[in-house]
Amino acid sequence: MSPDETAYWERRAEAEIALAQAAPHARAVRAHYELASAYLDRIHGEAPAAATGIASA
Repeated sequence: MSPDETAYWERRAEAEIALAQAAPHARAVRAHYELASAYLDRIHGEAPAAATGIASA
């Protein structure tokens, strides 16, 4: 992954975290944190939990 791509995914993760912190509903908070996690997984080369079949509580 190029440095530009890494920076892009980092910005997206940061934006989703900010949106999660501002979200008024628990379901929206969770959705934003899940997106942030998926973006960070792209940077670090890990498969998102949904892709591995691991269920979250």
